[in-house]
Amino acid sequence: MKNEIAKTSRTGRINPFLPLSVYIPDGEPKIFDGRVYLYGSKDEFGGEYCSHKYHVYSAPVEDLEEWTDHGPSLASNGDYLLEGIKDGVPWSDSMLWAPDLTKKGDTYYLFFCLADGSEGVAESNRPEGPFTNARRITMNGVPIVGVDPSVLEDNGMYYYTWGQGKCHIARLMDDMCTLDPATYTEALLSNAEGKQGFHEGSSLRKIRDWYVLVYASEYTIRFPNHKGRPTCLDYAVSKNIYGPYERRGTIIDNTGIDPQTWNNHGSIIKIGTQWFVFYHGSSNNSKYTRRARVERIQVDEENGYIQRAEMTSSGFSESLAIDEELPAACAYCLWGGAYCTEKEGRFPLVQVKNETAAAFRYFDLGKTSRDWLLTFKGLCMRDGSITVYANEMEIAHILLCPAELFEQSVTLKNLRGLIDIKLVFQAEHDQEILELDSIQLTVR
Repeated sequence: MKNEIAKTSRTGRINPFLPLSVYIPDGEPKIFDGRVYLYGSKDEFGGEYCSHKYHVYSAPVEDLEEWTDHGPSLASNGDYLLEGIKDGVPWSDSMLWAPDLTKKGDTYYLFFCLADGSEGVAESNRPEGPFTNARRITMNGVPIVGVDPSVLEDNGMYYYTWGQGKCHIARLMDDMCTLDPATYTEALLSNAEGKQGFHEGSSLRKIRDWYVLVYASEYTIRFPNHKGRPTCLDYAVSKNIYGPYERRGTIIDNTGIDPQTWNNHGSIIKIGTQWFVFYHGSSNNSKYTRRARVERIQVDEENGYIQRAEMTSSGFSESLAIDEELPAACAYCLWGGAYCTEKEGRFPLVQVKNETAAAFRYFDLGKTSRDWLLTFKGLCMRDGSITVYANEMEIAHILLCPAELFEQSVTLKNLRGLIDIKLVFQAEHDQEILELDSIQLTVR
């Protein structure tokens, strides 16, 4: 039974690019028939890592603002019958962790892993599912154990990577569930001494003659093999699918998106002429409740280099919209313990206290200098103030007036060009000042 009700939202103009009530980490983007499909885990607000079901999301390649939720595509228990999906994993009731998908002939194969360490594959005649006929991934007649499958088709062959601490690879045989042991390599990348800091979340891509492994990395300058938080998506390249792979750097680091940020997981894709990196960021002052995010990136396809990207608030757009009320949850970086949460149908920035801060990038104000009005909305509980910075220069200050329905504005004088707005909150006490719901920038 398939849930035929598809929900479409025009949310791709900001980060996170899905509705704020939707928590999709571990995103793997793929393109089929003119649409970008996103395959990921599904966190639940207030929960821990993932849940017992997947949802598939997609958008037209020519309109990356419009994202459609195709409903549940696979479940690992029977809790979602009213949503149109049965228990599709006969050997386990564990939570579904990070998936990936490929197409062979007319069939779409969804590769998945579960919290108990088992890995499997299910199939459909549609990229959005539902996916059925789930079976375990085996090698030498034994089910493999691990996390985070990735699959790459290359010249008619299908290669499978997986693992934590070590990135394993083997070629899939024709049944798409059996790994050829003769092709098995234990560690393309690892977090062993002197290696590339591999944590988990391998995603194998091919760019011209380069095999590119994107992965969650523990690499730091101080600890160039392990012990760092895996907040970075790093990449390594080789001219041979079995390696050796050379780590070349970081594509995106989600440090700062939440006070408790722990991991990252995603991949890269070229949509039209533009490359993007898909990743996730946590919320709710936790490692969990992770939302799908995206940035534009620059890729040197000929030489196999990816330029490091910075986190922004603008999703698939080149800049944030002027005159649009923007949720506080699209802040790209937070300081001092403030965090974004879900509360009674709202998605405010909370625990806003003295010396906390939030930043939003970028606004494109054009080539002509003019005055702008920055409006804040939310709930103001106590006296305080906000100092506004544009590109790290202090430009305005506003005293806050407590109000249940808080709306105040401040004038930003004589601004133009591309700006990053940072809000620094102050108070003469250590209590929470406000819950910020949104900001809005308009011409004065």
